[in-house]
Amino acid sequence: MNWRTIKAGYWIIAGLVVVLIIIRLALPSMVKSYVNRKLNELPGYTGRVDDIDIHLISGAYAIEGLVLRKKTDPVKYPFLQIQHTDLSIEWKYLFKGRLVGEVIMNQPALHILAQTADISKEPSKKHWTETLKAIMPMTINRLQVDNGSVAYLDFAAKPDINLHIKSMQLTALNLANVEDATTPLPSTVSLTGTSIGNGKLKADMKINALKEIPDFNLNAKLTTVKLTSLNNLIEAKGKIDVEKGTLDMYSELEATNGKFDGYIKPFIKGVKVLNLKKDVKKKGGILQAAKEAVAGLFVKAVENPKTKKIATKIPISGNLNNPETSGWETFVGVLKNAFIKAFTQGIDGTLN
Repeated sequence: MNWRTIKAGYWIIAGLVVVLIIIRLALPSMVKSYVNRKLNELPGYTGRVDDIDIHLISGAYAIEGLVLRKKTDPVKYPFLQIQHTDLSIEWKYLFKGRLVGEVIMNQPALHILAQTADISKEPSKKHWTETLKAIMPMTINRLQVDNGSVAYLDFAAKPDINLHIKSMQLTALNLANVEDATTPLPSTVSLTGTSIGNGKLKADMKINALKEIPDFNLNAKLTTVKLTSLNNLIEAKGKIDVEKGTLDMYSELEATNGKFDGYIKPFIKGVKVLNLKKDVKKKGGILQAAKEAVAGLFVKAVENPKTKKIATKIPISGNLNNPETSGWETFVGVLKNAFIKAFTQGIDGTLN
């Protein structure tokens, strides 16, 4: 081999290195443009990411500032907002012949707004799948949420309703079912958080996330919620407010082949719905105070004399197999109605 041949080889290698460096430098911008385009192709939504950082050697990348909003969403309350997301390959499963990844989200915020829009116009499962693949081009096996929040908002109610859970910690394992293929519900999800009124949320779920319509079994409880924090909801739905009391809620929910059943059981303790000095002065005056006094008498009448608690049971059921509607929107709608009924049942339900 003569010197010219060796020199030519060096130049080829150097050229390849330069090309790889250029591609590496341009790759984050290319991926960012691709992700932004896919987010904006979701029907009825607009979206963007602020920045993407790629780590080729470790098979990981990070997304900064993801925002996805319905075109009807207020600027302050986008449908989904995530401050930072890390996405990477789970290398231990690569040696088992499975290419799966893990996702860690920091401070995601989900806003669900009350609306009367036609749910059949919501994006299909195919649209959501394509958008998710644009963000994470591999099957998600592990999902972690740090300091997340979810809120239900109704600005048409009088007064406004804002129900939220903050400081959420979520861990979902084996979503791609790479560890146990024989268990009907192979994946596990655990969730904790703090609700409005300083309530404590804890939920555990087993799920088969690989089914087209996932099967699952869920147990959840929300305890020590201060009822005064729910006065906007109670006033909007029951036309009264409370002066004190606490709320505990327990729920079980399971789904098989698209059909789901369960219940929410609220317990209200130490409730008081009258402050004569305050209520006489506010709008409605003596008549409103009298109404709340009567409500208070009914509350006392249905309290368990030993536990001093008001309890009821709200059934939940539905079917997600209707191809003409969005399964997610249907499911959220059923849960929303059940939870609102659970929040108010022990107060305005006592007058029926």
